[in-house]
Amino acid sequence: MSNELAVKALNQYRKRDIFPYLGLRYYLESSTGRQSRWIKNVCTRLTTDVVHSSYLKTYHFKEFSNGGFLHRDIYLPAPNEILSEAALISEISKYDSFKPKPYVYSYRFSKKNEKSGVFQPYFNGFKERHKSIADACRSIEGGIVLYTDIKKFYPSIKSVDALTTWERSCDNSDIDDKYKRLGREILKKHESVSLCDGTCNGVLTGPLFSHVIANLLLDQTDIQMYEISKGKYWRYVDDVVFVGTNDEVAKWRELLGEKFFKLNLELHDGDKDFQVSCKDWLEGEDDFDNTFGIEWISLISGVKRFLIANPSKAKELQESFKDDHIRIPVIDYTNAVKESTYLQRFQDWMGKYKWAIKSVKPITIERLLNQAKKCEKVFKLKLDVLLNKGEPVSIYEGKRFTLKLRYLSGRLLYLLSRQELSKLYPKLEVRPELYFIAKTMEAVATRDISLVLHMGVDATHAAAQLLRVDQGIVTISKDTKTSSVFEQSLAVLEINGVEHDFKGSETELKSFATAENISKLMSSPNGFIKEVACLHGILPSRHQEALDSSFDRDEELSLDILNQLQKSSHC
Repeated sequence: MSNELAVKALNQYRKRDIFPYLGLRYYLESSTGRQSRWIKNVCTRLTTDVVHSSYLKTYHFKEFSNGGFLHRDIYLPAPNEILSEAALISEISKYDSFKPKPYVYSYRFSKKNEKSGVFQPYFNGFKERHKSIADACRSIEGGIVLYTDIKKFYPSIKSVDALTTWERSCDNSDIDDKYKRLGREILKKHESVSLCDGTCNGVLTGPLFSHVIANLLLDQTDIQMYEISKGKYWRYVDDVVFVGTNDEVAKWRELLGEKFFKLNLELHDGDKDFQVSCKDWLEGEDDFDNTFGIEWISLISGVKRFLIANPSKAKELQESFKDDHIRIPVIDYTNAVKESTYLQRFQDWMGKYKWAIKSVKPITIERLLNQAKKCEKVFKLKLDVLLNKGEPVSIYEGKRFTLKLRYLSGRLLYLLSRQELSKLYPKLEVRPELYFIAKTMEAVATRDISLVLHMGVDATHAAAQLLRVDQGIVTISKDTKTSSVFEQSLAVLEINGVEHDFKGSETELKSFATAENISKLMSSPNGFIKEVACLHGILPSRHQEALDSSFDRDEELSLDILNQLQKSSHC
C-alpha cells in the first residue's frame, strides 16, 4: 500500500511550520489515512465539499526595523487540506500546462518516486539558475546582470486572476474535473479568509497550492520575456534576472514592469534593483561548488543511515552528541523500520537504497563524532576568514558575503559549544541581514529566549529545536510584553517541551500545545484547531514523542534553522 503522498506532504510542511506537521502526524496514525488511495479519494472530496475554511494564521519573522519586528502573515491549512494539496499537485505534475518553464527555477514539481516533498528541493533550482546565468555572462562582451523583484508578490495576486489562471490551465489539459473543482474550492477558501482578515487580495501565503498559482499566473509573461530577451531571462519566484547590455536590460525591465502592471503586480522601485558587470558577477561563479559542503552532507546523511540501520542505538548517539555539544537532532526510526514490509527490507539489501550494506557498515558513532568535529573546525576557520576580511565594496559582493556567512553560521549552530556561540553571535548581529541567525545563536548560548519569542513562531521553533537538546529551563523576562505573536511562540516552546516558568495567557494554541482541555478545542470555531484537536484525541501530550520519532524511513531529518534561512521573502 503506497504512502508516498503522505510522506511528500510531511516532508514539505515540516520545512514550513511545526503545527501542520504535528497535525499530519496524528492524521497519519491511521493505517487507512496514510494510504495514497484514501488521500486521492476521500481527502480531496472532503476539501471540495466542505465550505468552511480551516487555516491557522501564524506570524513569521520578516525583519527588525526601527526598533521593532515586522512579520509575515503565514496561513497554514489543516491536515486534510494539506493531503488534498499533495494529491492535487501530484496529479497536475503529469500535465505540461501546469509545469513551470525551464527558465523558471522555483517550485518545480518533484517526480513520483521522490519523497522529499511535492516540490523539488529549493537549492536544486537555485544552483541551476546560477550556472545558467554564468553561461550567459561568458557569452556577452561587456554585459550587465540586472536583478529586480516583485513587491509583495503573493499578497498582491487577486482572486479573480488566480481563478482565471487555474481554469485556463485546467482547460489546456486532460485533468479530471474533480481536481479542477478541488483547485477552485481551495482558491475560494483563500478568498474568503483574505476578505475576512484583509491581509491580501485573495491568495494566501503559506499553502503549497499558492506556489502553483503564482507560477501559473506568470507563465505567459515568462514565455514572452524569455523570447524578447533571447533567452537572457531567469525567474526564481519573485526574483527576476536579466543579462545583456545596459540599454537592453533597462528596456527589458521597463517592459516587464508593464506586463506585471496588467496582472496587478508591481516591481520594487528602481533603487531597490541592483546590477553588476558580467565580469564581476563571474567572480562568484564557483560560490556553490565548494567542497566543504560535501562534508556536511555526508555527516547528515550518515546520521540518518546509521539510525535506520541501528535504531536501537539512537539514545547512545544522542548522548554522545550531547557530550560533544552537537545539536543535530537524533530521530527514532524504530517504528518506521518495524513497519517496513518484508518486500521493502528485501529491496534494501538488493540495492533499492544504494547506501545499503557497504556504506552503512563503516558508519559508527565514533566516525560521526569525528565528522562533526571536522565540519566544526573547517566551518569555523572559513567563517573567521570571512569576518576578518574588509567590508564588501558592492551590493553584489555583499550578497555573496551574506550567503557564505549564513551557510557557515547556520551549521555552526549545531556544532559549537555555548561558550563558542557566545563569542560568535556579537560578530553577526551587527549585520541586519544576519539578525535572525544571530538572535537564534544568542538564545542558544544564553538560554534566554525572551527576544526570540517576539520574532515569531518560525524563529522560536528553530531555537527550540536546538535548546531542547541541551535540556534545562530557559529564561523569559518577567517584564516582557505579551502579544499574539508572543503567545503563539510560547505555544511552540511548549510543543517542543522546552521548560520555562512564564505563565502567559490561556490561548487555544497553548491548550493544544499542553494537551489541556482538548475536548473543548474539539468544538473550536477555528477549523484548524478543531481538526488537530480531534486528531490528537483526549490524551496526554504526544507532541514531543512525534517530534522525536519518524513516521517513515523516507521522512527527512529536519534542521529547522537551515530551513528558515532558505525561505524566500514570499513564503
